[in-house]
Amino acid sequence: MRKALLAVVALLAGPLSALAPQVAHAGSPSNAGMPDQTSLDTADPNNANWPSLEGGVSARPYVTALSVINNGVSTPVITNGAAAAETNVPAGRIAVAIAPFNLCRAGQTPAQGVCYATPNRIGVTVGYQMGPGQLGYDFTSPKGQNNQPLTLATPVTADTEFDITLNLNTLGKTLRWTWANGVVSYWNTANLGTDAATLRIRVKPALSPIVLQGSQQVGCTQVPVQTCQYTQNTHETLTANVVLSLDTTLDEVFTGALFASSRSFMGSLMSVPGDSPKLSYGISAPLTWSDGTPNKTTMSAVLSDAAILNFFGATPAVAATPEFTDAAFSLARTDGGSQGTPTWTRWTADAQGTDGWLVTIPDITFAAAVTSSGVRSAAAGVAPATFKVNSKTAATVSRKKSGKATLLTLRVKAAACAKASCRVVVSSISSKTGNSAKTVKTATVLRKSKSVTATVSASSGTNQRLTAMLQTKKAGKWVYVASAVSSP
Repeated sequence: MRKALLAVVALLAGPLSALAPQVAHAGSPSNAGMPDQTSLDTADPNNANWPSLEGGVSARPYVTALSVINNGVSTPVITNGAAAAETNVPAGRIAVAIAPFNLCRAGQTPAQGVCYATPNRIGVTVGYQMGPGQLGYDFTSPKGQNNQPLTLATPVTADTEFDITLNLNTLGKTLRWTWANGVVSYWNTANLGTDAATLRIRVKPALSPIVLQGSQQVGCTQVPVQTCQYTQNTHETLTANVVLSLDTTLDEVFTGALFASSRSFMGSLMSVPGDSPKLSYGISAPLTWSDGTPNKTTMSAVLSDAAILNFFGATPAVAATPEFTDAAFSLARTDGGSQGTPTWTRWTADAQGTDGWLVTIPDITFAAAVTSSGVRSAAAGVAPATFKVNSKTAATVSRKKSGKATLLTLRVKAAACAKASCRVVVSSISSKTGNSAKTVKTATVLRKSKSVTATVSASSGTNQRLTAMLQTKKAGKWVYVASAVSSP
């Protein structure tokens, strides 16, 4: 069974070392700056900037539009943007830096764990121009060069929304998942898999922990998440950044999916597609905030109808019913922490950019110190918030060819089928990234027991993905019980 790892890497990652000192509330760090787009577009023998990419700067993603929204009023900042970096951006103006991660420098040989011919991830930071060559990323207390207070041309608070559209340019063919540090209200992807791919996101900045040891920034950004050895952050920043994954070794099922979190170093999601779909995901963060108060974070995921169809085998019409959310998603915390009640909010392409669901888990707290971190033996650390999502009635499906037909055998334990009529609906899925499904066969299941085994003969084309969905009669309607996806 193949695993697909959808992982989030914090934009400002650093090496891991000893426990951070326990300090009182420290606010933002004295220097919250990073290279701006002009710097990232300049060749550097010590860093793999965009000139190291085949095609150079003209081949990288770029911002086509950026607006800042305060109290419902949208202020355009960038319109009709191009790949070339903006020049002479005045200090205090909102700007964006797009950076390549793990790109090979000139003369480096691509190798797993060393560097890549094209970046395997891309960081997008919304900030403000500090001065020539530097972008500020902390909106808590903006500072210019020489650490002097700076007044922004457009005010930014925790309630501000950034509306940003990216042209992914030559790198749009391989986009998989996206992660955002912030609160997302709109998400749209278009033309993925082509050079014309674009994405649009509307996001509020969120607090993000920082641990400084001397002048060096460290944190917990392992993939997948592991125990965090930093029990308390030293600073926090109000930041809006996004990470795009271009890792083509991952499964395509969650292409275009968005995950977001706040008050955390990073979050990651592990999926096991195929028989008995299962999800597990976690959040890595300090146990307490810099002022000593317990840390609480929030994680959300935008799951499109296409992702739900291709992972769980539930068509959009069925996934929009409470029977699906109740039966397919059983959220279990697997560490010693706690969380609030998850919420499901329906999103539509017209209003929020995506036909699908916003799943939000609030008030995530973290387990107390554990005996080992997975990074250093016998180290004090914080257990990550780890969740598992299992179908309450997990189904397995196998297939074999029989002439021109395909025989699907569905096996599932379902109490509903011992009490009421059940049926299996077989549908063909148009593609791994599409939400179109066509019913090809419906078969009655004999009511016998909680253990259901049904074999259905259905027509299918070459390399056609099929979903087998078990349904039961409830109040005169056929409703969801379980489902599984079968690939050739």
